[in-house]
Amino acid sequence: MRIRRKFLQLTRQTVPYGYELDLKSYLPKGYQTDEFGNFYFTIGEDFTTMFTCHLDTACKYHKPVKHVQSETWIKTDGTTILGADDKAGVTVLLWMIRNNVPGTYYFFIGEEVGCIGSGNAAKFGHFKGNYDRIISFDRRDVSSVITYQSSSRCCSDDFADALCKELNWSNGLSYKKDTGGVYTDSAEFSSIIPECTNISVGYYSEHTHSEYQNIEFLQSLAEASVLVDWENLEIKRDPS
Repeated sequence: MRIRRKFLQLTRQTVPYGYELDLKSYLPKGYQTDEFGNFYFTIGEDFTTMFTCHLDTACKYHKPVKHVQSETWIKTDGTTILGADDKAGVTVLLWMIRNNVPGTYYFFIGEEVGCIGSGNAAKFGHFKGNYDRIISFDRRDVSSVITYQSSSRCCSDDFADALCKELNWSNGLSYKKDTGGVYTDSAEFSSIIPECTNISVGYYSEHTHSEYQNIEFLQSLAEASVLVDWENLEIKRDPS
């Protein structure tokens, strides 16, 4: 799997809420669908980590995307959004799955229209007591490990510091704690899972026709994510 090639495939067309099934051919063989329409995949048995991304894009219409790219950047011709939010996250999760990183991988629907898939899963699913940490790969820029989403604490500083250290020791990354997160899928689980965060995946100007993706960064993040000792990141936050 090549990161650039997979990202280009995933962003060949915009995927508004309701069209997420169009991407099922890119999901790993053996994926499952929950009762809320989300897709998930599990590797291993003895783990307490969940990784997430979302499949929909922030648009109303299902349209072909015309890519414009350089060695570092991928964008569109300006007639559509790119959909890096959150196909960048999808790309990272597929890379981690390919490299057999243990955990539950969730591909949520409807994040851009109110976290529909994750909200239903958190409210009616069976997650409480089964997971210690949930990481959403869905944040602009290249350096954020989010500790607050919409001004509410979602993960501890200790956890964020440990994750930054793990990500930064290789591939020249420079993650740091960020208290300015907006609401995304992992926040839906903040009352039942101790450490809920959202990390940068290298897109910019999301939700606009000027959206673009740092594809070199995405490659580095994917490679670094395979090396993180996810299960031993310390847990400090009390979700209650």
